[in-house]
Amino acid sequence: MKYFGLELLKLRKKTRSWLGPILVFWLIMIAYPLTIEFSPENLEIGFFSVLWIAILLSMMFATEDIFTEDYNDGSLEQTLINDIPFVYQVVLKVMIHWLLIGIPISLLSFIFSLGTNGNLSLSLLILPFAMMSSYIFLNLFVLGNALSLNKGSVLGAIITLPMALPVLIVLGKSITAIQLEINYSGFIFLLLGSLSIIIVTVPIVVSYIIKAHLE
Repeated sequence: MKYFGLELLKLRKKTRSWLGPILVFWLIMIAYPLTIEFSPENLEIGFFSVLWIAILLSMMFATEDIFTEDYNDGSLEQTLINDIPFVYQVVLKVMIHWLLIGIPISLLSFIFSLGTNGNLSLSLLILPFAMMSSYIFLNLFVLGNALSLNKGSVLGAIITLPMALPVLIVLGKSITAIQLEINYSGFIFLLLGSLSIIIVTVPIVVSYIIKAHLE
């Protein structure tokens, strides 16, 4: 818990690191209705596609320097010799970023959805999809950041984006299922299953990659 509190305080002090992705998401969603003819029908046509892409881009920006600062100042090496397993530290770091960035963006997704279509039941269903997808994207981009730790964040994004495409496809199909009032619970379980695998495997892979960078 001490490490969790220290990491939480550390991220909170770096306002740009957590507020920037939220502002990026907010700006994308605000700009969307300004680019099309303003009518409720036209707004709803591409809203959810823009929503999922906005979440993806926000999570990409959120992980841009998740390990870079610690790597440059040498504190990342110190974490490897702590009593706390490094895999556990990676899990906590990702969780803290999701708490400060992923959850606010998920809540904003609910608000923008409700404001766009006025359908409370649909917007309430958007919330769990946004929360799960933001955590999945966050883990994937953490993996990309670890792979490109000393090579630039662009390389990490290029490596990670193809892995995020299946998630976008599932999100698009889930919205179609919800709108057609057919069984959408399968998509929820599919995302939960993917998330459960990613939560376990990504921190392990990231820990090995970072150790390889430091050796």
